Parts: sequence; structure tokens; C-alpha cells
Amino acid sequence: MPKIYILREACKGVEDCGICRFICPNDVLGTSDVLNRKGFFPPEVVDEDACTQCGNCMIFCPDMAIVVEERKERKAARRK
Repeated sequence: MPKIYILREACKGVEDCGICRFICPNDVLGTSDVLNRKGFFPPEVVDEDACTQCGNCMIFCPDMAIVVEERKERKAARRK
């Protein structure tokens, strides 16, 4: 399961931009009801379990305000 970080103060808001919400194929992001210091409503993670780690939100964000940390599941090493 990935971890998604929103850099709230770097974001220009879902109403003025919203690329992250538009580009996400699984509706992982919603709109926060808390303003950042610039007066914008940044996105917030509403369904982290639905994230497929495609990275579209992070890649297409013009403000570089989203970081998707990939978490790879560890598999037990088998010795023969």
C-alpha cells in the first residue's frame, strides 16, 4: 500500500487547478475543507487503499505538491 503526502502549502487548490483529482483513475483524492495559508482548498486523501501507485497525481501536479511513496511488500527469501 502506498503512502501519499500532500504538501498543502505548495498547492494552489482543487478549485483553481484540480489536475490531481482529474487525473486519478481511482478517485483517491477529494477536496479538503481546510484552507491553506494562501487561501486555497488543497486535495486530501480520501481512499488511500484505492491507490495503484501509478504516480499520475505526482507527475502532473504543476506545483509538485504531491508525493507518492511506493511501498513494496517484502517477500520472504527462499533458500534451496
